[in-house]
Amino acid sequence: MFNKNSANKVHSLIVEHMQAVEECLIKFEGFMDAATTPETVPATLRTLSAGVGAAEDVADKALRRMIDSLGGGTFLASTKEDIIAISTMCDKVANKCETIAKVIVCQKIKLPDEYAKDLTNIIATTRKQFDVLEESIGQFFEKFGALLQDHKILDEIRALESEVDAVEVKLYDDIFALDMDLAHQMQLSNVVELIADISDVIENIADKIQIMLISRKV
Repeated sequence: MFNKNSANKVHSLIVEHMQAVEECLIKFEGFMDAATTPETVPATLRTLSAGVGAAEDVADKALRRMIDSLGGGTFLASTKEDIIAISTMCDKVANKCETIAKVIVCQKIKLPDEYAKDLTNIIATTRKQFDVLEESIGQFFEKFGALLQDHKILDEIRALESEVDAVEVKLYDDIFALDMDLAHQMQLSNVVELIADISDVIENIADKIQIMLISRKV
């Protein structure tokens, strides 16, 4: 994990952005808990969706502050590019959380409660992925040599993504086995796909980090 007491301004802003993305993911988890609870009224979902959107805005602003801070000469140009690339990809996690919440609210999508366990499983696994991602990014900027020698932590992120894939496929099978019109089935499967996409984004970041490691290996 990042050293939160680092005196380096850029480093601190990287931490700040990651924490903001994580907070957005946490709020999204709360939104989905409500969305899969039959008793939740639309007004509550709309309020929770607005909270996810507000958290996404905080993450966007943190990203811009971090990028602005790179204008000095603290890092090499290649390192600046890496920081921006990784952080921009991380920001997509918050963006997707906001998009999914808006889609569910605006389309008034009813998520069958029998799918609550599987959806919760996907989101919980995605949270684990993000925690491991934070640790790997911390190693990338603080313990590069060690990560270069042993980057099994990136495989852990991929393994968790595979777990999400398995649950995603199960949900597709369950949805298209339902006795409902195809339009509704497609609507539900689209939501599942959007949620599982968050895990894919995190896996893509792990791949990006490994590419950066390889490009620097002598």
